[in-house]
Amino acid sequence: MRKLANFVATLLVAGMWATSAFAHVTLERTSPPVGGSVSGSPGEVRLWFSEVVEPRFSGAEVTGPSGRVGGRASVSGNQLVIGLPQLAPGSYRVNWHVISTDTHKMEGSFTFEVRP
Repeated sequence: MRKLANFVATLLVAGMWATSAFAHVTLERTSPPVGGSVSGSPGEVRLWFSEVVEPRFSGAEVTGPSGRVGGRASVSGNQLVIGLPQLAPGSYRVNWHVISTDTHKMEGSFTFEVRP
């Protein structure tokens, strides 16, 4: 009976390890929020990911009614930040791409609106 219990415990641990090994980095939240609106121009766009991302291979750009806005994206741990100039009211799109430290590549985009 003890051998069976040890075998089952080993399978459970191996199964949990395999599941975490195949997990991909995901976008957890943003500021401004995905699809949201803000009153006045935000000073930055900040994205939080589920894992640490690789700074050399991760980035983002913000585009708006007049084209590309914002500076170079910086990465610290699981956060990616883009500094912004004063934004006019309108709709903006954030296109991002990241590679996690376990080399999984993910990309996506979202919009937010700046209200007067």
